[in-house]
Amino acid sequence: MADLEVKTRMSPLQLAVVVTTMMIGISGRVMEHLLETSGHGAWVALLAGAAVFYGAAWLMIKLGEQFPDESYAEYLPRLGGRWLGGAVVWFAVLVFFLQAAIVLQGASREIAFFLFDRTPFEVVEAGMLLVCVYCCLQDWGTILRVVQFVFFTAFPLWLFLLTISLLRFRFINFLPLWPEDAAGVAAGALHSWEFLQGYECVLLLLPLVYKGNVRPAKAVAGAFALATGVFLLRIVLDIGVLTLEGAKNVAFPMMTIMRTVEIPGTFLERLDTYFLMFWIQGVFVGMTLVLYFMAQSLALLYRYADHRPFVLALVPPLFFAGDAAHYVGVTEGLRMAVELAGPAFSLGVVPLVYALVWWRRRGGHGAEQERGV
Repeated sequence: MADLEVKTRMSPLQLAVVVTTMMIGISGRVMEHLLETSGHGAWVALLAGAAVFYGAAWLMIKLGEQFPDESYAEYLPRLGGRWLGGAVVWFAVLVFFLQAAIVLQGASREIAFFLFDRTPFEVVEAGMLLVCVYCCLQDWGTILRVVQFVFFTAFPLWLFLLTISLLRFRFINFLPLWPEDAAGVAAGALHSWEFLQGYECVLLLLPLVYKGNVRPAKAVAGAFALATGVFLLRIVLDIGVLTLEGAKNVAFPMMTIMRTVEIPGTFLERLDTYFLMFWIQGVFVGMTLVLYFMAQSLALLYRYADHRPFVLALVPPLFFAGDAAHYVGVTEGLRMAVELAGPAFSLGVVPLVYALVWWRRRGGHGAEQERGV
């Protein structure tokens, strides 16, 4: 009889759900930099960025397939040496840490502004982290089930409310369709990593994925397609409802759009409250997954059997980083750091590691020599 309580394995479609959730569970203000860089060509930049970073995700999957049943935190120290391999793992953890601090700051500010205007940001941040930590302290099977529950309940309702906002769309605001600044589009393609971040989790989760009808590369491609479609809708709404200049200058563009939509005589008269409640759930599970990725990576790197001590160790610095990010200078510094570190890891470090593996195997270095590195 099949084991119906398997907690350490997942299907390729579940991997796609996890990747999509990590992409969508971000702050509502990340659109600002893309609009400033690419202007009306933001949608082209997003599509180009999705193609580029899916290529990076595909390469990560191919790299993981060279080391079956091992995560990157296990084979990198053997491949590049204890210090160099460990530095790459820490680099990946740093990328997620910086992104988590930005999301924590943005989400807590938005929640406090619209729901708890008299509550200090620190209290909101602490409450968010407590919920995320409680979930992250569970085993992977429990975390995965929570992610799936939110994905199939809160996410469709959030997307439904987002789609309703098309009632306020004005096509003239979206013109011109084709961008005039090619350099801005190219820069915006790199900025689009802020939306698509999270796919790096395949480096950790690929050994848990069992063979199914869908290959992991196709499942992750589906996750990219779904997340890109959602972010394209957001770009259309930001520019088409608020105009380009308005979208760049409004503090909370999506919530502002929601407040402009009114359907008198129905329970949907105030869409912004419902929208925020469903979006918060996505942020919670996204932060939980980021915490798990960081903690489990360090646990495997240092050969711990349990990831929970690392979860507790990561919470204080994450709280202080998120709290410090309420100062504009710190926020801009964190964003600049993550915008450099994220693409550098995906487009620089991972291809170099893959090239090293390819060169060793092509050059006659067998699996026995790799194990001895």
